[in-house]
Amino acid sequence: MGRWVCWFAGLFVAAQVQGAVHKCLQADGVVLYTDQPCAIAQSNLALSVSDYASYPALLQGVAPLWHERLQPLLLDVNLLPLLAAVYGLMSLVCFVAYYRDKQFAIKGQQRTPEARLHLYEVLGGWPGGLLAQRLIRHKNRKLSYQLVFWLIVLLHMALAGLVLWLMSATT
Repeated sequence: MGRWVCWFAGLFVAAQVQGAVHKCLQADGVVLYTDQPCAIAQSNLALSVSDYASYPALLQGVAPLWHERLQPLLLDVNLLPLLAAVYGLMSLVCFVAYYRDKQFAIKGQQRTPEARLHLYEVLGGWPGGLLAQRLIRHKNRKLSYQLVFWLIVLLHMALAGLVLWLMSATT
């Protein structure tokens, strides 16, 4: 199942890549040819001139990657519905994996490896995992599992905060 998720994600990213060349006229009369839309190219040019000096020291290395590589890919993509779909799908996959693992444990059959459950959580299924822990009471007592699970949740929250901050810094 993981291969299908990766295949669909790759297909989506490939569909977003465009090879168009944009001719942008800057305020000082200079013509800029770029593969990015003019608004993004000009904001990137302004940021590259300032060398991202307004960013905190910790984020000065991340800012060029975001503004010059990732943001142009996401220009015409409405990010919230896409993320909601990914989190919803992966949460469903993760919940079903927890449920199956619980049933296998009850029957004494071969269990789902914890690493696979954590992979589903890392790929966005942690809300489904949390729901399964509460509803079917599975994997909610093992301390080592809970530690990794909550580190994954913390990682997702930190990345969401970073992306929101970077998006607000550009507008």
